[in-house]
Amino acid sequence: MKRGARFVRIAAACLACASLATRAATPVINDVSDLWFNPDESGWGLNLIQQGNIAFATLFVYDQNGRAHWFVASELDGAPGARQAVFTGKLFETTGPVFSGPFNPANVTVREAGRMTFQLTPPDTGRLTYVVDGVTVDKQVQRQTWASNDLSGQYYGVRVTQLAASSPACGARIGTQVFDTMDVSNLGGSFAMTATHGSPPDELCRYSGSYSQAGHMGTVDGNYSCNSGASGTFTLTDVEGGRNGFFAGYVATDRTCRLVGNFSAVRRN
Repeated sequence: MKRGARFVRIAAACLACASLATRAATPVINDVSDLWFNPDESGWGLNLIQQGNIAFATLFVYDQNGRAHWFVASELDGAPGARQAVFTGKLFETTGPVFSGPFNPANVTVREAGRMTFQLTPPDTGRLTYVVDGVTVDKQVQRQTWASNDLSGQYYGVRVTQLAASSPACGARIGTQVFDTMDVSNLGGSFAMTATHGSPPDELCRYSGSYSQAGHMGTVDGNYSCNSGASGTFTLTDVEGGRNGFFAGYVATDRTCRLVGNFSAVRRN
């Protein structure tokens, strides 16, 4: 491999490692950012945007006369370290100047109307409970999907894994693995990836499976096999993609081992 190309590969791998390290340094809590709804009750909904352990919620519903109302919870606090995250905080109702005229922030009013709690059942359903002026509402909701991400492209990648607590100590294929090349095809509900490891490549692995999406997060379930003889099943969870790459949780069975960890990929093109 040419020196310049090797430098690019190592630099990209370092960036991917940094992505994983940053993800690990952030307090561990599932991302609830999405538009949430009840498919049996189309017409109202909940927007959640999460930064750190705080979620900002806007709830659009109707009063007894059918008029639209907005409620806001600007500081829903989530406890770090809990996979089944619970966010809770005060709920406010706002009013303001008419949308068709000049907007004067001084005319905005905010009143405390009650409280809101959102409990996530990973990865894509949740329970919404809120109280407005003494009236309690309890709803089951799910992430709303209207378009799928396309992860197709060429990448450099890093996978960091360890043995699951329930696995026997087989000692194989754990730790950090850098992929020199990763070619991904993600068309509709299918996912295929060819990855090489080593220089020159001493291992080539092929991954294939089904891709599904809930809200902005994807899931891949499938099988893999490598020219080294390794093979098994794998799952990518909470897949989040963007212009620079994607990252995901990783679970795989490799012969007698069950591996868990993280997967990160940086685009080459």
